[in-house]
Amino acid sequence: MRVIFVDTAAFIALGNQHDDLHKQARNIQKQLAKHTVQFVTTNLVIAEYCNAFSSIKLRSIAITTVETIFISKRWQYIHIDENLMQQSYVLYKKMTDKNWGLVDCSSIVLAKKMQIQEIFTAAHHFEQAGFQILLK
Repeated sequence: MRVIFVDTAAFIALGNQHDDLHKQARNIQKQLAKHTVQFVTTNLVIAEYCNAFSSIKLRSIAITTVETIFISKRWQYIHIDENLMQQSYVLYKKMTDKNWGLVDCSSIVLAKKMQIQEIFTAAHHFEQAGFQILLK
């Protein structure tokens, strides 16, 4: 089964019609819906997405998205626990030559552990880490 990690950038592009990548993200979403795909994301990505969609006019979109993640069998929601957070922070400290945030580092660590190669994102950090990004 194809497994794809979904990053904050994809959630934002999908949920915001005014985002430059909205149309492309929707097209990717439609293509992926035609296949058997397991989507993976984390509590940190969801928190980052909800922060980005905290305005009153966008909040309902975030709530609908997050509730879908929690109940759908196509989604695997992973909690970044203390162990994963420590590993993420080690990577964050190590990558002083990159503009990788801690949430990105946690996603990179998890995707590598799960042997996920495809990331639904526009963030070039994932390409730098050796992944294929779907949203360009």
